[in-house]
Amino acid sequence: MFKKKFFALVLALLLLPAVCFAEFTVNSDSRTFNMLTGVYDLVGNVTVQFPAQGSDMTIKGDRAIVQMWQQELHGNGHVKLDWNGLAFTCDKVDVYQKERTAYLAGNLVFNHNGNHITSNTGSYCWKTKLAVFEGNVVVNGVAKKDGYTYSFK
Repeated sequence: MFKKKFFALVLALLLLPAVCFAEFTVNSDSRTFNMLTGVYDLVGNVTVQFPAQGSDMTIKGDRAIVQMWQQELHGNGHVKLDWNGLAFTCDKVDVYQKERTAYLAGNLVFNHNGNHITSNTGSYCWKTKLAVFEGNVVVNGVAKKDGYTYSFK
């Protein structure tokens, strides 16, 4: 009797990540998953669908760490972030589901409805629907020395 209960408990704990975080979808050439820490280490042709306010944000890149328990993603190398028609490309991204914010860095390029923005760094908050760009910001060919905020409202 004890063995059956123990086996059922272990099975439930093993299935916990799949049940609690089913909205995450991860694909890559190679991956490891640490069940104790809830961390995916993804390498090569990484694609992660990350839940973001009713729809999925798709993040692609060369490498990513997905922390399931913290609901965070940290990716680098040829990063592409797409969400509801918004398209960001950069070298590095850090996504924090609890903040509802993605922080982007390195060769940042943003395109939306004919607008083209480049900068060193930026962030996008899907709660406020604001994208903030800083460092060498150029908006549709015009330099902005004090940074730039783009609103999707």
